[in-house]
Amino acid sequence: MRIGVDLDGVVANFTKGWTTQYEAEFGKKILEKDITEWGLSKPLTHFEEEINFWKWAKNINGSSIFRNLDIYEDSLEILYDLSKMGHEIVIISSKPWWSIHDTLMWLGEKKIPTKEIHFIEDKWKIDCDVYIDDAPYQLDNYVKNLKNKVIIRFVREYNDPVTGVLDLNEWKDLIPLLNSL
Repeated sequence: MRIGVDLDGVVANFTKGWTTQYEAEFGKKILEKDITEWGLSKPLTHFEEEINFWKWAKNINGSSIFRNLDIYEDSLEILYDLSKMGHEIVIISSKPWWSIHDTLMWLGEKKIPTKEIHFIEDKWKIDCDVYIDDAPYQLDNYVKNLKNKVIIRFVREYNDPVTGVLDLNEWKDLIPLLNSL
């Protein structure tokens, strides 16, 4: 199978990355359980608008916020296992243009097993058999635009169940889920 995998919120722990940096720089601790909606400005942060958050995220000690993210537990091992089983791992991310070079370095350093990477907003346009994402609007776009494809929501505090989408809570459950299809 071709498995389309989002990065931030799925493989890369974007939440831990930005909240840790935000606390270090601005002194406010934001817990993951407090992030219950899609969006990173008020009331979570002091930023009045999303654009201000992203201006800050562009330059964190000379790199974008995306440069030094941790990976989620078991994600790398499961991606390797899927690759060894003959599945194609296709990275599909809707990153800002200014973060692409940092993301490519991150993918290489983390040794993510992929031969195909797409930076695109309309992720559903990349042909895969299975899509794994956490963004509410992306999940809605997959459902709206793709029929007869498997769509998996990586469950996070900020996304809700979507009709026709399978839920995944932990990476270790992905292979059994795919084997059950």
